[in-house]
Amino acid sequence: MFSFKNFSFDFTKIKELRSKIKYIQDMQIFSLSFVLACALWFIVVGSSQIEGDIHLRVEYTQLPENLMITKGLEDTIRVRVRASTELLRSLQNRDITYPVRLNQATVGANVFPVKVNAYGDFKGLEILSVSPSYLLLETDILLEKKVPIEISFTEKENEDLYIRNLNLSPSEVTLRGPKEKLEAIDTLKVTFDINQIEKAGSHSKNLPLILPEFVEADNPVTTLSFETWYDLVPVNLTRLVQLEKGGENFITEPRTVNIELEIPESKVEAFNVEPSYMAQVRAIVQSSNAYTDGQLLPVHINLPKGANLISVTPQYVKIIKNKN
Repeated sequence: MFSFKNFSFDFTKIKELRSKIKYIQDMQIFSLSFVLACALWFIVVGSSQIEGDIHLRVEYTQLPENLMITKGLEDTIRVRVRASTELLRSLQNRDITYPVRLNQATVGANVFPVKVNAYGDFKGLEILSVSPSYLLLETDILLEKKVPIEISFTEKENEDLYIRNLNLSPSEVTLRGPKEKLEAIDTLKVTFDINQIEKAGSHSKNLPLILPEFVEADNPVTTLSFETWYDLVPVNLTRLVQLEKGGENFITEPRTVNIELEIPESKVEAFNVEPSYMAQVRAIVQSSNAYTDGQLLPVHINLPKGANLISVTPQYVKIIKNKN
């Protein structure tokens, strides 16, 4: 027999159960809402159409070996399209090439229409414009030709300077380029500024070849070697030894040095040397540190352009304190 005395009802457990059921229902609603929102976003974004440019890198292939392109080369082709945002962004982030096959090219002007309507990734896209719409390429016969190299010097500033034993290595080069260019080339000339040379002796300089457009050389550099000498006359003179900044309180012992040198003959007229030229001859004692009493330092001779030092006596002088 049922008795209310033996029956008890736990309301706390019922409340906890209801809370769990409500939490599960809320999470289900949130998950469904999130999925619907994502689907709606993809539908909106995927279906929206925008305009943009896609650049194709032109790749030239199959050009006959006896031909070369001399005009009309284009690096890129610009394609204006209308597409979804995602598809357009995807294409713009890729390196897409547009091959141009030149196996049918002939000497002269060649026209190659640009067709991207049925080209790979552009199928199904709305193409608004293509620039350029065609490629106009001019070709010429590819030739090789051996030509000599000639050297020319700039006008000499020093009339006493002379050049001998001139040599170019290589003295000729093989050129490769379009027939029209090569037929106009009989020699290649390189120019050297001889006024860079200030001393007599042997010299060697690498000189680049100046080539016309589309022309290549098997060796783009030639080496110029030569000797220079001057018509010089001997001169003897005495110079007071000078100290650099910081030597105001010092003098040298001996005070002067004897200098033997050669100067260009053009600086001597009727046994008189040009004063302004000889004034450039100076005897200087240099020191990397401060001058000190008792130092023994070498004498440095400053020479004018074209002069050649034979000897300086003495070669070393002593630094002493100036008692005056």
